[in-house]
Amino acid sequence: MGLHWTPISAQSRKQLETSRKKMQREISEQKRILTTTQKEKKITIHKLNSLNQIIHQRQVLIHSLGIEIRTVNYELVQKQKYNDSLKHEYDQQKLILHKTLIKAYKTRKSGREISFVFSSQSISQAMRRWKYLRKISGYRSFQITTILAQATALAKIIKQLEFVKRDKSELMGENKQESKELETDKHSKQILLGELSGREKELREHIRENERAISKLNNEISRLIAKEIDAERKRMARAEASASKVKTEKKEKTSEQKNAGATKETLPKISSKIIGGAFSKNIGSLPWPLEKGFISQTFGVHEHPDLAGITTVNNGIDITSQKGAMASAVFEGTVSAILSIPGQGQAVLVNHGEYFTVYSRLSLVVVQKGQLIRTQQHLGKVMTDEEDKSVLQFQVWHGQEKQNPERWLRNH
Repeated sequence: MGLHWTPISAQSRKQLETSRKKMQREISEQKRILTTTQKEKKITIHKLNSLNQIIHQRQVLIHSLGIEIRTVNYELVQKQKYNDSLKHEYDQQKLILHKTLIKAYKTRKSGREISFVFSSQSISQAMRRWKYLRKISGYRSFQITTILAQATALAKIIKQLEFVKRDKSELMGENKQESKELETDKHSKQILLGELSGREKELREHIRENERAISKLNNEISRLIAKEIDAERKRMARAEASASKVKTEKKEKTSEQKNAGATKETLPKISSKIIGGAFSKNIGSLPWPLEKGFISQTFGVHEHPDLAGITTVNNGIDITSQKGAMASAVFEGTVSAILSIPGQGQAVLVNHGEYFTVYSRLSLVVVQKGQLIRTQQHLGKVMTDEEDKSVLQFQVWHGQEKQNPERWLRNH
C-alpha cells in the first residue's frame, strides 16, 4: 500500500504533441503551395528557398518526434515499474488475507472467540476483548477493500500501458514516414540545384536586383516613419503650447473651467499613446496578415544556403501564400502612406500610435491614405510575380526600431 505513480511527463508529452501537429500542418501547407507553383514548370530560386524551408521544418519535426518517442519510452518504463510494484503488493495482500481468513475460520469453528470473551475475569476485560475481536474483524474488511482497490488500479494501469504502447507504435510509424519524406525532399532539392546550376550568374544578379528594390523600399519606409514621428512630435508641442496659452489667458476663471479647457487641448496627445500602448499589449497574440501561408524567410540577416557569398537582410518576414491572397491589418490604426516600388509592388504603412506595420508586395490596394481601419480589415491583394510566387513582406516597427514580426503574431 501507499504506492502512487505520478505522470510527470504528461504535460511535456502534450506540449510535444501540440508542437508536432502544428509543424505537420505547416509542412503540409508549404508542400501544397510549392506543388501549386511547380505546375508552372518554372525553376526559380524561390522554389529552392521554399524547399530548403520544408527540409529544415521536416528535420525539426523528426527531431521533435525523437524526443516524443523517448518521452513515451520513459513513461512506458515508469508505468511498467508501477505495474510490477502494484502486482507484487496485490499478491502479498492476497496471501496475507488468505491466511487471515483461514485462521478466522478455524477460530470461529472451534468457538474460541466466544470462549475468549467469556473467560474474562471481569466485565471490563470482557468488553476490551470483544472490542479487540471487532477490530480484527474490521481489519479483515479493510484488507478486502484494499485488495479490491488494488485490483481496480492494476486493471487501470494495464489499460494505460496498452495505450502508451499503441502511442509509441504510431509515433514510430510517423517517424519512419517523415524520414522517408525528408529523403524525397532532399532528392528533389538535388534535382532543382542541378537545373539551377547552369543559371547561377543569372540567379545571383536576380537576387542582387531584388535586394536593391527591397533596400529602396526599406529606405522609403524608414523615411516615412521618421516623418510621421516628427509630425506627431510637432503636433504634441502645438497642443502643449495651446493648452499653456489657454491656461494663462483664463487664469481668472474657475478651476473647473480651466481643467475642462486643459483636458480638451491635451486629449489628442494622450490618444496616440493609448493606441500605441494597446498595440504593445498584444505581443504574441496579433492575428496573421494572411489567412493561409507560411514564413518562407525569417527576420534578420541570412546567408544563402546554396549560393556562396549571397547575404540578404530581412527587415520583417516573408509569408508565402496562394494566388489572390488578401493581406489584412493585424491591428486597428490609420493608413499613413501608400507607396509603390518597382519590383516590390505597392506597400501600405499603417500607424498604430507608437507602432507601425508595413504590408508590401501588393498588386492591388483597397484602402486610402488617412483611412481609419479595423483589425483584420483587408488592405490589398498580394502580387504574384514573374517567378509565379505570391509573397507578402510584413514588417513591425516601434518608432524607428525594427521588430521581429514573428514575436508579435499568434500561432498560426
